[in-house]
Amino acid sequence: MTKYFLTPLLLVIFLSINIQHLSAGYVSEYQVKGIIVDTIRCKSNPKFSYALYLPTNYSDVKKWPVIFVFDPGARGKVAVSGFVQAAEKLGFIIVCSNNSRNQLPENELSEAINSLFLDVEDRFSIDIRRIYTAGFSGGSRIASMIALQNKIVSGVIACGAGFPGESDFRNTLSFSYIGLVGNRDMNYIEMCDLVKKMDNLGMNIEIRIFNGGHSWPSSDLLLEAVEWMELQAMNKGTKIKNPAFINAQFEKYNRKARLLLKNGKLTESALAFEYLIKDFPNHVTSMKLNETLDSLEKSSGYIKALRNWNKNREWELEMQNNLISKVLKQARAGSLPDSIRISVSSQIKMLRYLETTKDTNNQLTASRVLMLLNTVCFETGRTYFSLKQFKAASICYQVQSMVEPKDNSIQFLLAKVYALDNDTDNSLKSLEKAIKLGFNNRKLIESDPAFLPLKNQKKFRDILMELK
Repeated sequence: MTKYFLTPLLLVIFLSINIQHLSAGYVSEYQVKGIIVDTIRCKSNPKFSYALYLPTNYSDVKKWPVIFVFDPGARGKVAVSGFVQAAEKLGFIIVCSNNSRNQLPENELSEAINSLFLDVEDRFSIDIRRIYTAGFSGGSRIASMIALQNKIVSGVIACGAGFPGESDFRNTLSFSYIGLVGNRDMNYIEMCDLVKKMDNLGMNIEIRIFNGGHSWPSSDLLLEAVEWMELQAMNKGTKIKNPAFINAQFEKYNRKARLLLKNGKLTESALAFEYLIKDFPNHVTSMKLNETLDSLEKSSGYIKALRNWNKNREWELEMQNNLISKVLKQARAGSLPDSIRISVSSQIKMLRYLETTKDTNNQLTASRVLMLLNTVCFETGRTYFSLKQFKAASICYQVQSMVEPKDNSIQFLLAKVYALDNDTDNSLKSLEKAIKLGFNNRKLIESDPAFLPLKNQKKFRDILMELK
């Protein structure tokens, strides 16, 4: 879910922590340990459920930190699986909603989240000082919004997206925030820009970049994010300090910062040293680290690298806004004149060319812009489709087909919206193209009400014959 189409999530999470339930003598009703349980239905509202992982040494004798995870497709088991390594190593309960997903109506989303929190509170022995949220894409925005609206959340692990639009940032001092984003992710610039913005509001925030696109980070990266939350808990005093753990974390990130510097990655190295100083404020090397960072930031190489990064950022944002504003304007107008079509097509071809060049920055920038355009077209098209504004939806899918010309599912969507808009010729052309690209689900075509008016068309019957 991109920032372009988000409305504020007006969620109210009613957490009434029952101290009796958190006492050492409370016996949980569901204690399958060491495996992911796909579906646990909420007792107060069985239409909602969640996936669960309890570490193998879980016991109600003590209180446990918990991470509430949100996936944009409500894939509870998939999302939980990424945190299993961290759960076992560091001792966390992991739960993920099987209902929270992109495009879910706000009242139902709020109800699903309330049911989830209350059920986990009721069943398990939770450390109320160490409740965390995490999510990917639209799920990341939900995880962030919950933290903004509830001071009980200690930290957020945000993957591939930041906060929902028009968020109220009054509670930013109450939780720590670590963002993980791929260098090819369409929300890369958004996530990078968060650091300065939220820093200015006093938030404890860090962003980690990995090689990849718009996807859940690896289990190793999620483990590092949870380790960072452990470090913040020790710094705040909500977890007993573990000198061995702290020293190991310092050595790991000190090595990374110096390796980045050695390899000439100056902006990345400066950020790594900045985080190192912030996360280990009382370390014996603090003075030397500050001197290293100060020297690095004054170097001509760093100043040049930072200037180039900002220049690339501006170009990327300009390209995004230019393309997306064109598409949205034409969708609203319900037309795609040849002049605009040619212009958009030329820009897409230029970006595809940049993806093949040897310049890594150009490759990454082009990939991110194309991914964003593809997502915007899909989501806006879906919105217009739901509003039965089929001409507008067709504009979005036409542009999306320029971005992904070999994707048969886009041609199938085009065939549907054309048919619903009584554009028989273009519907048949798109359907034929979808089949040539590999679409072979005859049953879906025959059962879809959108194609009912075409059943008497000879060409439609001929197209279906190709699928026999």
